[in-house]
Amino acid sequence: MQSVDIEAKTTQEAIALACRQLDATPEQLDIEIIEQGPGMLMSLFSGKKARIRATRIQPPLNAAAAGAAEQLQHILEAIAGRIEPGATVNLESRDGELVYTISSNGSGIFIGKHGQTLEALQYLLNKIRLSRFRDLPHIQVDCESYRARHFETMVELANRMSEKAKKRGAPVTTNPLSPGDRRIIHMTLKKDADLTTWSKGSGALKKVIIAPRQSTQA
Repeated sequence: MQSVDIEAKTTQEAIALACRQLDATPEQLDIEIIEQGPGMLMSLFSGKKARIRATRIQPPLNAAAAGAAEQLQHILEAIAGRIEPGATVNLESRDGELVYTISSNGSGIFIGKHGQTLEALQYLLNKIRLSRFRDLPHIQVDCESYRARHFETMVELANRMSEKAKKRGAPVTTNPLSPGDRRIIHMTLKKDADLTTWSKGSGALKKVIIAPRQSTQA
């Protein structure tokens, strides 16, 4: 996640927490102060909290990387045009990834059941990236904001499963998930000091184990 809302005793503390959560320096963040907190001294006596919204600033691609990204855009446009004539592809850099968004009258055909078509297109573009443009960041293929909706679904799943693991005091296991979905589960729960997560299985689809820290991976 590249944008977070943080609440803390002081604005300085909120910014420090945002830096830790986004793994960034203050200079790499765009800070919006939602509610100004008290100073360091007054924070000892005041119940008022500071609230900020921190967004990681994305550095622009250099000329060579931008050219390579455009080549991949043309490749995806050619594929999308074969599937649905008139389909277009928009390119932007977001959250440390290259995001290619497909737009067409029949957008559903590019999403597929449970996002399988998007996953296949994304897998193909990343294979090309790794073979020809290794300096480019990870690629995401999206359509009709499916990724954002699916991200929220996976975060809800991670939180639900984590509560179940804590309540049982024993590991719980997800269904087999794609690499992207596993990444969301791991990232959502990595800051929970009471839990640990790891992937188990072979092939592209693997299960995620969510366990209390005292549990073993046996």
